[in-house]
Amino acid sequence: MGGLWKKYQAIPLVYKMVTGMLLGILVGVQMGPESIYFQPLGKFFLTLLKAVALPLVIVNLIAGISALDNPQSFGRIGGRIILYYIFTSAVALCVGILVASFTKPGVGLPLEGSYKGVVGQLPTISSTLLALVPSNIFKALAAGRFDQVVMMSAFLGVCLLLLPEEPRRRLSQFFQDLSELMSKIVEVIMIIAPYGIFALIAVSVGKYGNKIFGTLARYVGSVYLEILIMCCLYATMVFIFTGIGPQEFFKKASKIMVTAFSTCSSTSSIPINMECADKLGAPKKVFSFTIPLGAQINKDGTCVCLTTVFILTAQAIGAPVDLALLLKVIVLGLILTTGSGAIPSGMLVILAILLESLGFPLEIVGIVAGVHAFNDMGMTMINCLGDLSGTVIVGNAEKKRMERLNESDI
Repeated sequence: MGGLWKKYQAIPLVYKMVTGMLLGILVGVQMGPESIYFQPLGKFFLTLLKAVALPLVIVNLIAGISALDNPQSFGRIGGRIILYYIFTSAVALCVGILVASFTKPGVGLPLEGSYKGVVGQLPTISSTLLALVPSNIFKALAAGRFDQVVMMSAFLGVCLLLLPEEPRRRLSQFFQDLSELMSKIVEVIMIIAPYGIFALIAVSVGKYGNKIFGTLARYVGSVYLEILIMCCLYATMVFIFTGIGPQEFFKKASKIMVTAFSTCSSTSSIPINMECADKLGAPKKVFSFTIPLGAQINKDGTCVCLTTVFILTAQAIGAPVDLALLLKVIVLGLILTTGSGAIPSGMLVILAILLESLGFPLEIVGIVAGVHAFNDMGMTMINCLGDLSGTVIVGNAEKKRMERLNESDI
């Protein structure tokens, strides 16, 4: 018995996670709605990840910034990663439009159902920026407002850089030690990852299987084709800017892909994404900031889904789509996804805001909501993979800069 356990422990964790995911799909298909019995196990795993995500973000962000040379380094890294996130979001919106125009998921789709949620309003730039600043940091911590916690942690890290040498060194070492502790906690939690992933996938497939393979199959297929295209884009960009081949990139990113796919939570996946960034050679001072930031503002998965539903609705009601309308959708999509941290209720509310602003019927939201949970798996995966690829690219640029500075000092 002991020999079998040692052999099991020797198997790489990512292989166990992929096996858990595949078994979850099989069990979900076979058991259907009865797979709900596995839900407590999946929730337990997800709750553990959520519990560690917030303190890990605070500790790693402050530790990472404190390792920088000066506040200017922080501004340089932040500017580069934000430009990257805006670029990939714009590309994702265009990919959604092009694929949906080709696959035609809305042709013959009857508009049945309704949307009973609150539509809300388009967020302004000022309201989005102001929403990032907490009036009470303890309230932000209790509410799990990652966007506000990221901003305050970054602010504390920059202030730490401005301290005199001795207190700066002591505090920096303190947060570095805490970072090591949080990494060990994540390592322990990941022991049950294969079982938690199995449960989460089994419940999702068992609950939404009929809808996935029913009338909305073409819509679901379109979204996942777009997700595949975005994955290829990330790998290509990483290869061009860093020289890391697609095979190596996906191999070292496989853990975050499986985790994000099964948990449907970018924030819960932050610890695993940081681990993958470290394996891909990104400096800690980069990924400790860019990964938490990306979890809040980089939503490529939401982008592909928004424009896919837009084209689907236009096809279903026979509405003409011209270049001016497409440009409007892309601009609105960028505003909504980047500022969605200020919008409660997530993706479906964002979708409702977009459709109402275009004068499209909102009942389509009620239709796609039926398979949103399944699409959300893939959407979360490319959100996290996009954060990772941007982090690796910016991290590589930062390492090259440091090498040039070192050479000039010699």
